[in-house]
Amino acid sequence: MKLQHRIAMILVFLLGIVSLIMGTLVLLGLHETGHVVLQGLLIYNIVLGILSLLVAYLIWNRSRSTSSAVLLLLFSNISVLTFLVLFPNNVAKESIMSMEIRTIIWAIVYLFIRWGSFKNSSISTKGWGRMAVLLGATTIFLHSCKNNPNKQNSSSQSKPDQVQVEEPSPKVAISNDAWNHQIQLDRGSKWLANAETTSGVSKMRNAIIEFKGRSVSEYRALGDELNALKNTIVKECTMTGPSHDNLHIWLHPLIEKIEALQNIDSEASGVQMVQDIEQHLNGYYDFFE
Repeated sequence: MKLQHRIAMILVFLLGIVSLIMGTLVLLGLHETGHVVLQGLLIYNIVLGILSLLVAYLIWNRSRSTSSAVLLLLFSNISVLTFLVLFPNNVAKESIMSMEIRTIIWAIVYLFIRWGSFKNSSISTKGWGRMAVLLGATTIFLHSCKNNPNKQNSSSQSKPDQVQVEEPSPKVAISNDAWNHQIQLDRGSKWLANAETTSGVSKMRNAIIEFKGRSVSEYRALGDELNALKNTIVKECTMTGPSHDNLHIWLHPLIEKIEALQNIDSEASGVQMVQDIEQHLNGYYDFFE
């Protein structure tokens, strides 16, 4: 087996093992990611892990279908990455980054698999150069689209009570009501949430009501407390289907606000962010019971 094929096989095998093990652990609730993970994306990663191990076997067995299989999974990753960036607004940035890394790995694997034709053809050389530029440009474009605050509904206007909080790295705009344009009721009725989720929301509201701090460090400590409660909600959530999807629409902006509270740099920002989080928590009861 050629060296580049061995490298490709090792990359695919490791990618498959990691995707399969980590995906299964998260799906079974045995591993906490610290951010919202869409169930559909989780299942996709597990399936992709299994297919990756199959492709690793094809590479090892020197199958003629190896190149087609790698190309198929490469375009599958590109398609899912594009969908996650351009459509759902409740996808965690960590999920986007992981998908970007997987896409780059599959592109590298395809390069190694096709190394022979790449070396023997000047036309292929130009083609690979264009592919590399296209992949890099696509990644940058999709990443900029995801981070563009103008990606929100065009009917949503900038409001005075929106606040920007400076974190250790770049500023994040926290919107109070963008999620209200996406979340839906259950045919006019509230969604039935599991008891642990509702209890966790209640504990977060009580933590804010009982909060008497005024200093920056005290606001950050409150952020840490809310973050721990949020992690418990994510870990103990048993909701599935549309109710689960709508919970994520409500939960993801809350996670961003809690992170912002953990990194506030002034008392005024702390006051505003606590009010914003309290309002967001109250909105839970408009859609869930």
